Amino acid sequence: MSEREAMIAELAEKGIRVAVEAEELLINDQTGTLVQRMLLLDKPFITKEDVESLLKPPEIPKAEIIRPSSFSPSAKEHPPDIKVNHTLDVTGKSRTKGEVDNFIAHFRNRFERISRMLRRSNAVPTVDLADVRKHLNEKVRVIVFISEKRDTKKGNLLFEVEDFTGTFKIVVSQSRFNDKIMDKAKAVLLDDIVAITGKVLEPYIIAEDIEWPDIPVIREKKQVEADVAVAYLSDLHFGSRHFLSKPLKSFSDWLHGRGEARELAGKVKYICIAGDIADGIGIYPNQEKDLVVKDIYQQYKMFDDFMETLPDYIEVIAAPGNHDAVRRGEPQPALAKDMISSDITLVGNPSCVAVEGVKHLIYHATSMDSMIASIPHASYMHPEKVMVEYLKRRHLSPIYGGNLIIPENVDYMVIEEPPDVFHSGHVHKNGYTQYRGTLVINSGTFQDQTDYQVKQGHIPTPALVPVYEMKSGRLHTLDFKS
Repeated sequence: MSEREAMIAELAEKGIRVAVEAEELLINDQTGTLVQRMLLLDKPFITKEDVESLLKPPEIPKAEIIRPSSFSPSAKEHPPDIKVNHTLDVTGKSRTKGEVDNFIAHFRNRFERISRMLRRSNAVPTVDLADVRKHLNEKVRVIVFISEKRDTKKGNLLFEVEDFTGTFKIVVSQSRFNDKIMDKAKAVLLDDIVAITGKVLEPYIIAEDIEWPDIPVIREKKQVEADVAVAYLSDLHFGSRHFLSKPLKSFSDWLHGRGEARELAGKVKYICIAGDIADGIGIYPNQEKDLVVKDIYQQYKMFDDFMETLPDYIEVIAAPGNHDAVRRGEPQPALAKDMISSDITLVGNPSCVAVEGVKHLIYHATSMDSMIASIPHASYMHPEKVMVEYLKRRHLSPIYGGNLIIPENVDYMVIEEPPDVFHSGHVHKNGYTQYRGTLVINSGTFQDQTDYQVKQGHIPTPALVPVYEMKSGRLHTLDFKS
């Protein structure tokens, strides 16, 4: 029995007949709930017009265009200032064929760039691994790639390391020095690039210190003259049955001056979206059960409809995530215009964008899953702490293979320039911190708790929107769920 015949039979069992011309439309069901909604019509005879009306995807309620007379948004008069650093964005630059040469070039590029960050002046000489044995019983510093990490029978940690010149072994002893070195060693990840200082013995180096490239402790803070604000969104998941349309409408209404904190609403000039705009199709097994819209173009049409509800003076910057209609592997190019027709700034994932001169690093953070699984004490409850680990390592996906990485000749996941604002999403949990002059923001979600999250015990924080006043440096979190 075909899908259409099964639907007709199910309706017939309930005493409902379907017009012949309406039967042809039944296979166009994109929501998977058409029969249930036809039953709700409570009609003995279903016409073609009935089916056509039910096949239309749900619309985002549009905000009224008329603003309260007392609401005068200051951001409306301010000209936009957005500059995308296209050098650090893979969009239009992907040339990889996935061949061995691409993998070699990828890792070489990553090692060379991060090594330069670690080659700071030091009292201990930095040597290549090929020359380590020339310094027997001396203290040296090596910049290495961690290829293997394991516990020894004596309770020590053993690293297999390599650089362009060779390989070596490094031992971290828990009895030789204080706990600080062992804590650092436990936080080292496979594929990390670090500087290790220690004494050279014949078969290995006894580690005394471990350094990550990290971002500078002191940086000049960018001063913004314009009194404007940025709202940060991520993980909207248009098309999901858990999508929170009413809270998102409340956010749009707030931008039009309805509700509290109207002065802050009037300052919002920019909205930055860190991926997972749509829920996508076939992202995980049996996803169709979680979808109310099974057409990817219709999901982005819902997003475009939402864009129409926003004040026309607000500028939107949007990057893709792992649910969006771009390649699954990172780095991801920007979404194509045949997906999103709204007049917004589309960037890749990751991307670097200066907003009013404030450098934003935007990364959806798919690799956060492998980071949380590998770093002691990391958890989904505090995504901002994991984001700090990215900054320490100056890399957005340190564990190769933890999530899918495309081996471009240039590693676009390297954090070349320390950002002023680091914005991520993915884990559906709001989190904020300051780290060495960088404002770290994970902006949560507009999707309610999914069945998978219930099984995992993961509690998201939906409909909480961080808003950053750029002149004063104040960060607010507004709740649109209540």
